[in-house]
Formats: sequence, C-alpha cells, structure tokens
Amino acid sequence: MKIVKALFDVISWLVIAVIALMALYVVSSNYNFFGGYRSFLIQSGSMEPAIMTGDIIVTKNQISYILNDVVAFHNNDNRIVTHRLVAVDDKSGTKEFSTKGDANRSQDFDTIHFEQIRGKVVLVIPKLGYLVAFSKSMPGFLILILIPAILFIVDELFKKKNA
Repeated sequence: MKIVKALFDVISWLVIAVIALMALYVVSSNYNFFGGYRSFLIQSGSMEPAIMTGDIIVTKNQISYILNDVVAFHNNDNRIVTHRLVAVDDKSGTKEFSTKGDANRSQDFDTIHFEQIRGKVVLVIPKLGYLVAFSKSMPGFLILILIPAILFIVDELFKKKNA
C-alpha cells in the first residue's frame, strides 16, 4: 500500500508540474507579462533543423535586430512566423527586413518592418509543444487534467476520512 501511495504522490506532482508548465506557456504566449518574453508553438518545419516542429520558442523584445537573428513576427497575413533575418534594407529612413526559413529554398516574398517583429528567439524548448497540443484535445484534457484532478480530490477525501 505504501508503494501505491508513493507512486500516486509522484504521479500527482508530475501532473501538477505539467499543468504549471502548460499554464506558463498559455500565459506567456498570450500576454507580455514577463519583461518582453513571449512563447510560441512551432507548427511547421521551415526552420529545421535549428527549430523543429513541436518545439516551443521563447522570444525577447529587442531594441534592434541584426542579420541572422531568428525572430518571430506577424507576416502580412497577420500570422506569427519564425524565420531568420537574411537582409536589411534602409529605405527612406525605415528598415525593411527580408526573412527566410532555414529549410526553405528561397527567402520570403514580403519584407517586414520593425513593428511586425514580436521578438528574437532566445530559447528553444524541444518537443514540449506536442504535449501542449495534446492537452488541447479531448483525450489530452481527460488524461492530463480531468483524471488527475479527480484522483487528487479522491485522495484528499480519503486523507480526511482516515484522519
């Protein structure tokens, strides 16, 4: 019985840690609370092998950006894209950046401006995005949130009953 309780305790703490990581991801991807740091889930392979599909990136706002910085930006279709800065053109006092995914054969058609850049990639967390994406599905919600929550409540009720 002690082994089962110890195993249950370990699983409970792991689930709490996973939920905390996912909550941190959700907050940091939607709000700019953490001193200019934001997180994004990579959903395509355009930056492979540097950044893989399913990775989570953390970006930081910069005062300026230079060639070869990997940045997350709003493209002209208002999607967040993560690509490398491959050229800078100073047209009439405003900088225009050309971007390219490392795995792409050619650079992106549209240039971007400083205001479109959300930040420079400062950290890549491999494969955590798969867990985040799984948690958004119904089976993931059941396995990672609902079932552990029910088990946690049942455990607390047993503790109170036996106390």
